[in-house]
Amino acid sequence: MDAMHVMQSGLAPTLILRCIEGNLTLNGWDRPEVQVRVRDGNDTLTVEQQDGVIVINCEEDLWLQVPVQSSITVDAVEGNASFSLLLNSLTIGAVEGNAVVHSVNTLTANQIEGNFAAHLMAGDLRVDVIEGNAQIAKVAGAVWLGQVEGNLVLNEIGGSIEAAAEGNVKAQALLAAGQQCSIRAEGGITCEIPRGAGGVFSLKAEGHIRVRGLGEERSMKHGVLDFEREPAHARLTLEAEGNILLQGVQPHSFTEADFAGPIAEEMAMRSVEITQQITAQIEAQVVELSRQLDDKLSRLGTNEELATSIQEKVQAAMRRAEEKLAEAMRKVEQRAQESESRRRKSAGWAAPPAAPLPPAPAKPKRPPATDEERMLILRMVEQGKISVEQAEKLFAALNGAKQER
Repeated sequence: MDAMHVMQSGLAPTLILRCIEGNLTLNGWDRPEVQVRVRDGNDTLTVEQQDGVIVINCEEDLWLQVPVQSSITVDAVEGNASFSLLLNSLTIGAVEGNAVVHSVNTLTANQIEGNFAAHLMAGDLRVDVIEGNAQIAKVAGAVWLGQVEGNLVLNEIGGSIEAAAEGNVKAQALLAAGQQCSIRAEGGITCEIPRGAGGVFSLKAEGHIRVRGLGEERSMKHGVLDFEREPAHARLTLEAEGNILLQGVQPHSFTEADFAGPIAEEMAMRSVEITQQITAQIEAQVVELSRQLDDKLSRLGTNEELATSIQEKVQAAMRRAEEKLAEAMRKVEQRAQESESRRRKSAGWAAPPAAPLPPAPAKPKRPPATDEERMLILRMVEQGKISVEQAEKLFAALNGAKQER
């Protein structure tokens, strides 16, 4: 069963994750507290908190919810790692599996042994070594990738770019004023820039070099191709052992749909985790409601006391109703006799003496629980004063009491 801890941390704590031996999921939220959850109990988790710094070690999978302004340092993750919604710095030593970063401010990482993906970053991104493939998109700051051993995709990078890959590279460069882009690949490079972009271009390849959609088309088999386009306020350097294709494209008008794909993908990946969190919250609410109900019942009394109280109130009401009905019947009978006596006197003969009234029949046994009693009990259930199980016990108590009489 999952074990969960919640600790007060303030709005901008510092978290240090020494060693996570399983997978790590870390998300930001707007609460001034840290929620720590593990799957198999507390024996695999150690948490230390002192002077605003929280240090965590975990021998299995770990889920964390932290304030969005937290400063995060992760020394080592032996499984996969996922980070989202962090507005402060994120520093990673090593991740032995895959790593995903979504909606964070800045990232500095030493080594990612699996694949790496980063989307929607407000600041800079720097990773020394990525042993798998890498996909970087929508980064407002600079991107520095020391070595990507697989393929590399770069989309919509607002700052300068410096990247090296052993595989192929596909890149989109905005070539804004002052932007410096340098990309090297052991495979081929395909790079797209806006058709009206200007800059200083240097293309070097051992294979074919082609330039399309940027005014005059250029092509050569191998070597170095240098040229400029006005305004020459940016620089693009491409170097590949394979082919290079530099292509001008129509600038894309971004809409909310551009962000829907990555967000939907992340939500799908986190759906199981979110369900587990909601389940834990519901369980906590159920426990609290049960506690409140027990507290109310303790003030109301035991089931036997409640049954006695209900019986007394209902019986008193029934007695009052029966007394009123009997009084009304007596008055009706008296009026009927007076009317008959006047009629006979007016006819000239005396009424024979009235025969004695037959004895009143014995009252029939009432059902074990009357409708009024049932309604009263059901109303208590509806108002939350008692549970369904307790209502059943009250019905049983009423039935037993009636049968005894």
